[in-house]
Amino acid sequence: MSHFATEIAEQPDVLARILADPRVPELARRLRARPVPLVATLARGSSDHAVTFFGYLAGRALGLPVASLPPSLLTLYDARLHLEGALGIGVSQSGESTDVVEGLAALKRSGAHTLAVTNRPGSALAAEADDHLDQHAGRERAVAASKTFTSQMMVLARLVAEWADDDELRTALDAVPGALRSLLDDAATLDRAALRLTHAEGLYVLGRGLSFAAALETALKLKETAYLDAQAYSSAEFQHGPIAVVDPGDPLVILAAEDASLAGLEEVAARLRQVGADLTVVSSSAELLRHAAAPVALPEGMHAVTAGFALVVAGQLLAERLATSRGIDPDAPRHLRKVTRTR
Repeated sequence: MSHFATEIAEQPDVLARILADPRVPELARRLRARPVPLVATLARGSSDHAVTFFGYLAGRALGLPVASLPPSLLTLYDARLHLEGALGIGVSQSGESTDVVEGLAALKRSGAHTLAVTNRPGSALAAEADDHLDQHAGRERAVAASKTFTSQMMVLARLVAEWADDDELRTALDAVPGALRSLLDDAATLDRAALRLTHAEGLYVLGRGLSFAAALETALKLKETAYLDAQAYSSAEFQHGPIAVVDPGDPLVILAAEDASLAGLEEVAARLRQVGADLTVVSSSAELLRHAAAPVALPEGMHAVTAGFALVVAGQLLAERLATSRGIDPDAPRHLRKVTRTR
């Protein structure tokens, strides 16, 4: 069994540890006590996908705009931003990404209160920040992130829930470990979906809203572990041009939660079915699943935030199974290192 597969299976326990961490509500209480006009984030790769999920939650629950800043704006172009009173968040599983560490220092100089989200409390990023929240993921041996990604999602999502004092969001997050255990215990349809894609050369992964982070991360995992040319799009953005390249038989994966984004995903699924695309759909929506050649049904009635995590893990399982079916070791992706330092 690969390290990647083992670490995918560890995620319910990792996320349960985050849900029990008293430091998250303590920081949230302090944030509620002062006005915060906006949140500025710094992250790369998977960590930036976690920030995408956070941006939707913070906008909905807190009414706060979240700006994902390109780190080079601060490290290479030395931009002088005006962030008095803002919250600056640096997200990095290793806490050693040079551009995120230097960028967070620049946000602090610009007047922001800074927070680091890392899996290493002793890292450079944690030392640089005013506050630190731990991902509680333990050592991750696979190069491709699994538990360090969902742990970032959970830390940031729980911060929103506590900051907003939102019981509905708390309940949705509390349900995540159990939902992931159920998915991990019964992944046969994902196995079949992966086998159907064994000889694919490329595909598109579509999501929207709370499922968009899952689409981004699934496409990245398919690149890293199965060497598949996978591209992620919002289903709305996909219809503004990229849909023109779809030919009959082309594989696409649609990831969908049941919320306000569902109608748009159903619309694009219907259009793709008309042109003969080969659709894999992961969702709890029976209406959307009927468009799929390879349907992967999630439990009905799942809160959209809970589903956001389940869709990520479904994408990880799809990537791991597909790498294995293609004869690729998912623990040893070529040209990659576990910690990437860029500036």
